[in-house]
Amino acid sequence: MDTVLVTGGTGHLGRDVVARLKPSHHVRVLARSPGSDPDVEWFRGDLATGEGITAAVSGADVVVHAATLSPAARRGFLLPVDFWRSPPEVDLDGTRRLLDAAARAEVAHFAYVSIVGVDRARIPYMRVKYTAEELVRTGPVPWSILRATQFHWLTDRMLGKAARLPVVALPTDLQTQPVDSQDFADHLAERVAEGPGGRCMDFGGPQVLTLGDVITSWQRIRGRQRRLLRLPVPSAVERAARDLTCPDGKRGTTTWADWLRTHPPE
Repeated sequence: MDTVLVTGGTGHLGRDVVARLKPSHHVRVLARSPGSDPDVEWFRGDLATGEGITAAVSGADVVVHAATLSPAARRGFLLPVDFWRSPPEVDLDGTRRLLDAAARAEVAHFAYVSIVGVDRARIPYMRVKYTAEELVRTGPVPWSILRATQFHWLTDRMLGKAARLPVVALPTDLQTQPVDSQDFADHLAERVAEGPGGRCMDFGGPQVLTLGDVITSWQRIRGRQRRLLRLPVPSAVERAARDLTCPDGKRGTTTWADWLRTHPPE
């Protein structure tokens, strides 16, 4: 039974990945606040400082690097600072430390979780993620890079924050392809079983929708009607949004509406 270290194992995606891997792997999780699951080997540490990384990686066969730091995702909305800077401590510095430790420990497979369209986006967080991909690609450890579109839970969080306002102003014609993190976790677990795959096929939800369609379903199922102001957007922004979808990629099976019906709001 291979030993797999998962970073970000206490987050939305990380919990799903751990659940998928436990039946067939010995799973470790590196976390600042370790959990209580007795079927997981917990290591207290912090990618931003380097604490605990060497111990967690030692003896691991595979590293699944799902940890990330997006202030916008945490708060559920964008601020002006998000268009100027993204903190590098976890996604760059932490990735570099993790790769160095994996090389010393002779890890056989480094699987990095990334975002569809990260190589074409201009938002600082996405640029940081793409630079981290470059570290993985040029490093000495056999690797896989697995990109996903935006997760359902994050779309739900952002719409929930927006609905606190009496009027929601959004560019409703933009395309989006939200995906269930459990579907992506299945995809990632398959990659772990198969071994290093380099730049893997992009992974998205089963439907490419307009943001307007996403909002309409959310309002109906969540029962939170708000006045919607439809904002026009330049064609360059429309193209940028399409870059974050993968209609020709591998797709999950859980639709946005089905996910909403089975998941209560945060």
